[in-house]
Amino acid sequence: MNSNQTTPEDINAINKSELPAEKPVSAPAEEEDDDDDLFGSDSETDEEAEKLKAQRLEEYRKKKAAKPQEAAKSLVILDVKPWDDETPMDELEKSVREIAMDGLLWGSSKLVDIGYGIKKLQITCVIEDDKVGTDDLTEQIMDLEDYVQSVDIASFNKL
Repeated sequence: MNSNQTTPEDINAINKSELPAEKPVSAPAEEEDDDDDLFGSDSETDEEAEKLKAQRLEEYRKKKAAKPQEAAKSLVILDVKPWDDETPMDELEKSVREIAMDGLLWGSSKLVDIGYGIKKLQITCVIEDDKVGTDDLTEQIMDLEDYVQSVDIASFNKL
């Protein structure tokens, strides 16, 4: 053998001498886990944060309650259809406009041709959503049995 060649026994001897001595691995105790809090949450700071959060929520609620609430409103266009072409449309419109409810404001109206000389009344109103229901409104219009055959909602838009 050549003196420059290393044998497998020499390699094992070199590797063992260069490697650090192995330490036995032991399971970490549970107390060590409590000390290593990666997110930095302490019970004291959590309590303080909760108190601060509750205080800010209360301030927000008071501020929101002090603000005047604007009522939700909708723009509704109704199609009021008469029985026939002999129905007096002026009286029909007058009767519809006489319907008064809290939160109801009548707007413009026009007569629209349906066919065969029959015209329908298309009338606009603004309603407060909490006070006026479209079912109640159409029901009251339908109570005008002498003039009204049917009522349809042509358009309903939130304002």
